[in-house]
Amino acid sequence: MWKSILKQMWNRKRNNSWIALELLLVFCLTWYIVDYLFVLTYNYSIPNYRDVENTLQINLSEFKANHPGYKPEANEPEIREANYSRILQIIRNYPGIESIGISFDGSTPGGGSYYGKGFRNAKDTTRTASGQGITVDPEEDYFNVFGFSIDNGNKIVSTKDFEWVPNGIILSHSAANILFPEEKAFGQKLAGWNEEQFTVIGVIDDTKRFGYERPQNCFYFSRRINAENLRGAEISVRYSSSLSETKFREQIKTDLESSVQIGNFYLTSIIPYAKIGKDITKSFGIDNNVKLRISLIIFFLLCIFLCIMGAFWYRISLRPNEIGLRKAIGATKTNIHYSLIIEGIWLLLIIFLPAMLIEYQFVKAGMIDTLGQKGVPDMRYLPDHVFLRFMITNAITFILLLLVIISAIWLPARKGASLAPADALHYE
Repeated sequence: MWKSILKQMWNRKRNNSWIALELLLVFCLTWYIVDYLFVLTYNYSIPNYRDVENTLQINLSEFKANHPGYKPEANEPEIREANYSRILQIIRNYPGIESIGISFDGSTPGGGSYYGKGFRNAKDTTRTASGQGITVDPEEDYFNVFGFSIDNGNKIVSTKDFEWVPNGIILSHSAANILFPEEKAFGQKLAGWNEEQFTVIGVIDDTKRFGYERPQNCFYFSRRINAENLRGAEISVRYSSSLSETKFREQIKTDLESSVQIGNFYLTSIIPYAKIGKDITKSFGIDNNVKLRISLIIFFLLCIFLCIMGAFWYRISLRPNEIGLRKAIGATKTNIHYSLIIEGIWLLLIIFLPAMLIEYQFVKAGMIDTLGQKGVPDMRYLPDHVFLRFMITNAITFILLLLVIISAIWLPARKGASLAPADALHYE
């Protein structure tokens, strides 16, 4: 049946060529979007060994000298430190708070700030790695607040689990693999670009800056809070998962507005870290980009659906004699129904290889971005296997268009298959 249908289509090649050309164009455009969404979905599926659920950012500020509530004596360094410590204790003891952390220098998980750092292996200077520098106060528990872990998420770590020696540094797993590929990183020496020496005191699981990216290299440093740096300090807390986020956030904000107004300090805002991440992703245009591409792929599929349905409806209206005669000589309704669907499948099969050849030119020209890729391809990630990724995304595109074509032909094919055999004599 397949071979005979192909011969019939060849006899009607002029009519089929326009549909095939449109199908070829839509296939290439759909593949381009499918490729982007495939990489995006793959990146989201990579574990992020950091958890921002049930976490809040608590922001403080200080009254200016011209504010009515300003207290000159409270601006002394010792008093400021003491007042800040009292505030931390109030937050730490608040019902429902499980842990509290302090960080510096744009270390907000999922935030827009980025503090870039670079290091090299002190023994083998050819081994270098760069990534995000994150500074935390080792007296508090930043790692526990955000659920940092070791051994691929098997053990949650605490900031206090590490011995924070002077110039001690903790590496993410990926950074450790780059800098010390053949030996354990613990206790090894690193050199910064300014020749400052650091000692590796631990290695923790990889994290992603944003959910749609791959894990990045991270370097964790320590800094104890004092009067000089507390303006740049960020307070983060984890609260019990049994509490309602909305109710708890409203309640803690109401309670802290009065209780933490100590000296010149006052509460400015309390923001969920999950919201910070979503807002930053939105501001970077990722959400709009994804929505646009999904809208386009729906539009393309709808276009091909209407095109194929209209074309086959028209074809069947011109071929009642052929269909009727086939039924008159013994073809069943099911045979005719499936034969019309097979015509559509043949159209897709015919343009499949030409479409792949066109797409390959885009790949060869480097016009296909790999979202989240940093530097040279990393074979740990499937999207960096270009051939395999190319075949997978084409297979997904083929299946999508196959489903659309079958759906589009189903109704007109059913109409044609329902033609009574007696009508064949009328058309003849």
